Amino acid sequence: MEQTSYGLMDLLLDPELLPLMEQAVDGELDIPVGETRLRVDLKPDNIRLWQETLDRIQPSGNLLLACENSEGSLASTQLTWVVGAAIRSASVSGTHEAESVLTDLGVDALLTDAARRNCPGLGGRITWAFYLERHGGLKATPVHCQARSSKG
Repeated sequence: MEQTSYGLMDLLLDPELLPLMEQAVDGELDIPVGETRLRVDLKPDNIRLWQETLDRIQPSGNLLLACENSEGSLASTQLTWVVGAAIRSASVSGTHEAESVLTDLGVDALLTDAARRNCPGLGGRITWAFYLERHGGLKATPVHCQARSSKG
């Protein structure tokens, strides 16, 4: 069965992402979380870069994760910043499983909870890319989504 995916403009106009787009300032949502922050990056150029990475590694999952290494199991690494990172994919079912994967990768529980609450489609039809910022904040970017199925 062929999967239908959206292009960049369809992604940015997806009904689940529209509320984020409307709240974004200069293509980014900056959400304070305790003493750090979750930044949701909606800038077309950055999304395009993640889409190119997705196309290059051709994962079957719905998470892209900037990890310290590409060897061994996902549980044997930590989330890190993008420069020098090994981009890995994971497939999860639902927001709680996505939150669990991020926690297992060393992301603070407050940040994973913020991602669960502020990244629509997480663990479902929208692929999200995550990496840590150098000062500990979490960056999230929607990358790809499966078209909504039409029920008839």
